[in-house]
Amino acid sequence: MTQGGVQGATPAFGGDWTREKLRILEEYLDSYTTALKNMSFQLVYVDAFAGTGRIIRDSGPGYETDENDSRSLILGSAGRALRVNDRAFDRLVFVEKDDARYRQLRELCDRHPNRNTQPLRGDANTFLRDLRESEYGNWRGVLFVDPFGVQLEWATVHHIAGLQRLDMWLLFPVGAIGRMLPRFRNPDEVQPGWPDRLDAVFGGDHWRQLYSPSPQQSLFGGEMVEREQGVAGLLSIYKDQLKETFGPRLLRDSCTLTNSKNSPLFEFIFCAGHPNGAAIAKRIARHLIRDISSPYSP
Repeated sequence: MTQGGVQGATPAFGGDWTREKLRILEEYLDSYTTALKNMSFQLVYVDAFAGTGRIIRDSGPGYETDENDSRSLILGSAGRALRVNDRAFDRLVFVEKDDARYRQLRELCDRHPNRNTQPLRGDANTFLRDLRESEYGNWRGVLFVDPFGVQLEWATVHHIAGLQRLDMWLLFPVGAIGRMLPRFRNPDEVQPGWPDRLDAVFGGDHWRQLYSPSPQQSLFGGEMVEREQGVAGLLSIYKDQLKETFGPRLLRDSCTLTNSKNSPLFEFIFCAGHPNGAAIAKRIARHLIRDISSPYSP
């Protein structure tokens, strides 16, 4: 994420949807660690696209100020995971690819010397696909996946499902994907590389099901295609993939995060990690999103 076009800058506050995703995540982390407080598991938190750990917003009461910035800061996902303390996470892993953001993330970790933090600079897909069941001994954890656009690959999601170690909160970028899928134009003709990127996100070309021949005639000859309006279709395809991979560990209810014009930006989706704890995990997650449940819950 960039701010004002500056690579590596502290991300700007995105609006109510930013606050909502962070609220849901933090409340789940609190509930999760409390539920496993007396268990022998090593509790691990993984933030796959961690950013800087903080977000800039306009000044106001209750917000941290920074001597290098006249605006106030709110805690991002990494900062909120660090302040969970009923049973603190035994290990917190923050993955960030951008060098400038990574340096800020390290500074955040350095301010918490009593916590077992592991800031890593690298590609989140590579890190997650390299995770093994024995990575941290007898462990369970929570994975937060908030990609900058469409970086998360389906092969990564499939690997996480097979681990059965991580409850996953995933922000699926319906807005960004919708912009890559033109309504009245063949997607192969829009931007080189976009179809391949969509294949990587969906784990195949299932997204092409959204298109059908259009009754309109092309001004340039050839067959016209038309994509169904809205994001419900592409979300349904992705959830079907999740259902096939996670089975009953997928929570079909999800939360739509919209911008100020009420246009969908992300779908906040939950999948439980280990089958034994899936029912409780899904019940907690459903409770957290019930008041703002998605109109798109195929």
